[in-house]
Amino acid sequence: MAEKNLNIDWRKYYEDHKVDLHTAAMQIKPGDCVWLGQACSIPYALLNEMYTHMEDYHDVILYSNVMNQPVDMLFDPETKKHFRQITTYNLPLERMSIDMNVMECGGMAYDLLQVGPFRYGCDFTAMCMCPPDEDGYCNLGVYGISTSAVLQNDPRIKRRIAIIDSNQYPMTGDPEITRIHVSELDWIVECDHATFAIPAQPPSKVDKDIASYILPYIHSGDKVQIGFGGLGEEILSHLKSIGQLEIYSEVACDNMAALCEEGVLTKIVCSSPGACSERFFKFASEDDRVTFRSQPDMVDPLGIINQENIVAINATFMCDLIGQCCSEAQGLQPYSGPGGSFAYIYGAIRAKNGRSFICLRSTYKDHDGERHSNVVPWLPEGSIVTTPKVYVMYLVTEHGIADVFCKTLKDRIKAILKIAHPDFRQELKDKIVTTPLIKEEDFVGYSLFD
Repeated sequence: MAEKNLNIDWRKYYEDHKVDLHTAAMQIKPGDCVWLGQACSIPYALLNEMYTHMEDYHDVILYSNVMNQPVDMLFDPETKKHFRQITTYNLPLERMSIDMNVMECGGMAYDLLQVGPFRYGCDFTAMCMCPPDEDGYCNLGVYGISTSAVLQNDPRIKRRIAIIDSNQYPMTGDPEITRIHVSELDWIVECDHATFAIPAQPPSKVDKDIASYILPYIHSGDKVQIGFGGLGEEILSHLKSIGQLEIYSEVACDNMAALCEEGVLTKIVCSSPGACSERFFKFASEDDRVTFRSQPDMVDPLGIINQENIVAINATFMCDLIGQCCSEAQGLQPYSGPGGSFAYIYGAIRAKNGRSFICLRSTYKDHDGERHSNVVPWLPEGSIVTTPKVYVMYLVTEHGIADVFCKTLKDRIKAILKIAHPDFRQELKDKIVTTPLIKEEDFVGYSLFD
């Protein structure tokens, strides 16, 4: 195990510990649990090398977060004889692999990152990082700081493979979490990976309608938390008309750089880029208005509680008429993961002048083109609940906004019915009155369509 030693000749140490990709890969032994990092910090070349020689491995756990480049081991069921692959959050590549029963969907929210991998005995990291600076420190890069900083610096990590990648962008922030000294690396491989970004989709008509209900609740001086995607793009595009704001969020979006340069955003505090390009990476690495922190720091409900005037905007797939939200799976089909949404949903409702919005499309179409409601009278059997009803403040669809915070079950039902798609409201009401939750007489003087 390498230990930090600032008195050595780090350049000589670097050369003495430099190995090729195959040698580094063969350091992973049976029983090892290896943290691989997130997105562009994942050592994809190392995984391909391991796959090429997978017969040499067995009983190895590979733990990662949001892969954004394909590797063969994700899509080959034979790899299950040699590797157990676990993801904390799913993007399209993970979803395909999970559907093939190769990769496993994790059950850990981001605020438990310093706990989850160690439940599987993680004591090994292998990830990409920036070339060393003049003092021998390797910055963990735009994605490494998010998830890997807390793991790289944990005393339970006994071995480290560093993939030195000149395409990584160094990020600003606390030196204690943004970098690691060469003397702490056991094996060093020089191998560049292509920088890869998943572009955010443009806002749809539904995104624009949902945003129109939220924007009046955002005020100059607020701190905004938002995810990437069409809704996030739509919200951000209207911030100029509101005034100066800050971003305090798990992820940063590409066009936040332009808003910062224009003076609309005075500060961006986040743990990871979302769908960002090299332009954002370069901006973030050079502008001191941008600060990257680790996920356990940024996805800490108690820390979010201390952020006055925070506006949390998150999404869900389905909710029932009392406000329970399913945000990580479609029924029992895993889609994304627990992520960090609950920390912001909970933190925002407890913060001084905080506001929390959970957004969903009112309907979806199945494979046969038949339309169904995403607002249901009660959750189907087997639904995976991400957000309990008591922590929901505002529910928003393209048909309106429902304030259900601390409301009775009857008031919740009445409010949520009015944001369901008009074609399904009567059916939903007819079903919910068959339950002990609310009765027909409770709807006297109430209109589903006013």
